[in-house]
Amino acid sequence: MRVYFASPFFNEEQVEREESLKSLLRKEGFDVFSPKEACHLQSDAPFEDQLKVFSENIESIQNSHFVFAVTDGKDMGTIWEAGYAFGLGIPVVYFAETVRGKFNLMLALSAKGVITSRRDIKKRTLLKMITQDA
Repeated sequence: MRVYFASPFFNEEQVEREESLKSLLRKEGFDVFSPKEACHLQSDAPFEDQLKVFSENIESIQNSHFVFAVTDGKDMGTIWEAGYAFGLGIPVVYFAETVRGKFNLMLALSAKGVITSRRDIKKRTLLKMITQDA
């Protein structure tokens, strides 16, 4: 099963979280597409390169079985990717390790599930989430 992994990776904490979560998903047998691994850009990349990466990410979302979106860090790109997937009817599972209080309404209602602990990343759990009716 192909997973589009949406996550911020702009500081050490975010990079550690991302690497750990991708590893856990892969250990569970998922084929993980990571924009950071596949097509990370420098901030001063030419427009043509930016357009190429944007197109590759769009195509990867469209070809995924579900999107695994990390909300920790509140990255606008991650939330955009999740919203785009939802609009296409692609299941979205949010990972919110640092959430305190209620989870955001728009995210909660667009999700097939919300995971708040790394120990809960199990193939059986994720498959149950993405196949359940809304």
